[in-house]
Amino acid sequence: MAAGPLDQRAQFLRRAIIKDEDDQVVGRGDYEPTFTRRANFRPLSVREAAQGGAAQNVASGVLTVRDGPQARTIVNGDRVQLLGRDFNIDGVALPDRSTGTIALNISSTLGGE
Repeated sequence: MAAGPLDQRAQFLRRAIIKDEDDQVVGRGDYEPTFTRRANFRPLSVREAAQGGAAQNVASGVLTVRDGPQARTIVNGDRVQLLGRDFNIDGVALPDRSTGTIALNISSTLGGE
């Protein structure tokens, strides 16, 4: 299956690790830009979910990025900015050798927080 054109610019964000003077991890900072990749986004669904006692619309889809050393560092705790919104990364597939890409399951709450 073809990945489609990589026609979107995706900015990946990661929380910085905060260490104390003894080099022990004590927490995580805010999300910061780490790298940008060309990507293809395929929307899957928009559903309603309860969040904090209120109904929220949640959009989800598959983001396909070109495989490479930076792309292989993407984990579920990261985020991606795409189409003017922040998306959570819900799942990272193994690299597909036949297409040279990695598929990511992503989701975002619509309408802001």
